[in-house]
Amino acid sequence: MKKWPANIMTAGNLFCGFFAIIAAFDGHPQISAWLILFAAVLDAFDGKAARLFGGGSKFGIQFDSMADMVSFGVAPAALIYAAAFNDLGIAGLIVAFVPALAVAVRLARFNVSTSGGHHDFIGLSSPLHACLIASFVVMSFSRWDAIMDSNVLAGLVLTTCALMISRLPLPGLPRFTLREPGYNLVKVSFLLVCLGFMVINPPQNTFPALAVLVVGAFAVAGAKSIAGRHRGARDGALEDDLDAEPVPVHRGRR
Repeated sequence: MKKWPANIMTAGNLFCGFFAIIAAFDGHPQISAWLILFAAVLDAFDGKAARLFGGGSKFGIQFDSMADMVSFGVAPAALIYAAAFNDLGIAGLIVAFVPALAVAVRLARFNVSTSGGHHDFIGLSSPLHACLIASFVVMSFSRWDAIMDSNVLAGLVLTTCALMISRLPLPGLPRFTLREPGYNLVKVSFLLVCLGFMVINPPQNTFPALAVLVVGAFAVAGAKSIAGRHRGARDGALEDDLDAEPVPVHRGRR
């Protein structure tokens, strides 16, 4: 019974992805996009449910990957093809195929190298990639009733897919606690501000808020990585200096 809550959420994620594909080809891109966004919400909570009820398992990891492939790989590909690329011939098919391919590569790489000890990500997560695409479609249809420029959408798709399979560091979600001041508290505050901006007008504000979150997260991760390399270089130089000196026995730990 412990596994049921998480598995039900994963099944809901899969259903949303399946329904999003049907809605896209039935001519309802906004419904399709919202279903992808809702699938991402369910995906965010199925892991928490597994940890809460102690129902995590290898089966659950694989089930979640299969659902993610549909909801965040195939469904966004179907959505962008139906909404913007179905009249572009082979070029449209190739661009629409890229999200499915990139998500498959990312999930396969995750499944063979997963480690439960890390809170941060390597590359853009597949749910966040799908949310950026879906929210862009929602914003476009909310403002202009169509995708005004398919080239902009193609650029967004290719950029998010490149970030997904990249090795760039990306901070994970903050821990919602006031007992961790500093970096975690800054992440919580920034996330809450973006969520508040989304709530004001979800159809038009979700994409800009997510875009700012992603750009800010990569910028912070890049700055931390550069600072870490400089710190490591200084520590290495210090160790070299210490190693070059005679080391008395009574000196203790270096």
